[in-house]
Amino acid sequence: MDVSVIISGLGLIAALAGMAILIFKRVSPIIIGPLAAILVCLTSGEPLFKGVTETYMSGVTGFFLSYFFIFLLGNIFGNIYQNSGAAARIGDMISKRFGARHCMLACLISAAILSYGGINSFVIIFSVYPIALKLFEDADIPTYLLPGIVCGGMWTFAMTGPFTPQIPNIVSMQYLGTPSYAGLLPGLSGAAVMAVSIVLFMKHAAKKARLRDEHFQWPDEVRRIDNIDNAPGGIVSVIPILAVLLIFNIAKLDIVICLLIGIILALILFWKHLPKPEMLDMFNSAAVTSITVIINTAVIVGFGSVAKATPFYSYATDVLLNSDANPYIVAAFGANIFAGILGSASGGIALMYETLSDAFLDYANQGYNLGFIHRLCSDGSGGLDSLPWNGSIVSVFAICHTTHKLSYKYNFVTCLVIPVAATFLVALPLCIIFG
Repeated sequence: MDVSVIISGLGLIAALAGMAILIFKRVSPIIIGPLAAILVCLTSGEPLFKGVTETYMSGVTGFFLSYFFIFLLGNIFGNIYQNSGAAARIGDMISKRFGARHCMLACLISAAILSYGGINSFVIIFSVYPIALKLFEDADIPTYLLPGIVCGGMWTFAMTGPFTPQIPNIVSMQYLGTPSYAGLLPGLSGAAVMAVSIVLFMKHAAKKARLRDEHFQWPDEVRRIDNIDNAPGGIVSVIPILAVLLIFNIAKLDIVICLLIGIILALILFWKHLPKPEMLDMFNSAAVTSITVIINTAVIVGFGSVAKATPFYSYATDVLLNSDANPYIVAAFGANIFAGILGSASGGIALMYETLSDAFLDYANQGYNLGFIHRLCSDGSGGLDSLPWNGSIVSVFAICHTTHKLSYKYNFVTCLVIPVAATFLVALPLCIIFG
């Protein structure tokens, strides 16, 4: 191995470790992202000025341009639901249906349904958070546990499993020419293990919190609706969310248009329930929050653009390409590595296919099941992507008014440990046995 590759690898590891430490120290991602990019440039031989002002910033601005309106409209959508009482109404309905004992299951299903509906995860968290708050209040569970179960619902089996319209599954279909249900047996088996394990773990975490005499506390930053008698009716409350879901999946309109339609519907249906004197402040607050959240995410995503340009990255991809390992192991392992370095499931799997898709197609010509490779790549992208520097986790914690110190260990289990275990202990063995 060339010395430059070793130095580059050490620099990348140091940058990732530093990002994790600083995030737990509550240093702003706006500071962390550029610092990590500078370190990687210095240790990889990348021209510093070009690496930071061009490579890094292209990643930052690319993400911002792609997701700005989703963040803005998603936050406004969630604020309308929260301030009108519609979110509390839906939460009350779900709570009565499942009961306080099954709060975790209710939150998981709510997030998973929207994810399987094709809704972007940032839109899901804006929509589900105010509903989950009501469920957690009824169950008297501290809110720092909320991201663990909601993210477990939208970022694991519902993002990577068979039939899902989420990016890991779609990208696999595009590169491999496989159907959405490719690798059905290992996919469904792994998904079932993930769902059950996540609910059981979070129920155990809630039980331990009660033993520590910890209780629900309403976040100071979120408007509280104590009386839902004047809130929109149950069916009316569901209509805007259902409209977004159906229009996106049936009419195939852009998610930005779908969200705009949802906001207009929500304003019409919830108008008499909205606090008119506070509406300007409500919209202003949603706009400011959305900018803060998207920037916190973009500055971390930009680091991935710098990581891709390092000698170590090129070396790692060459090792995977020339590996003599079982192709199913290469698929599962490779997807996790790419997603971990970039801190992104979607970015990681797209880059992996750009590098390894020809090799995967060659494996298929050798008799290996391309559907199984599809499923393992999809499942693998939803594992190590959830390391602390994942920009989406930074955003979700900001939206849920919590911190890495309080909440990350639960996300670590539900969004990383459980998916990785399900992939390597359930899906991968089934692929090897039946492939």
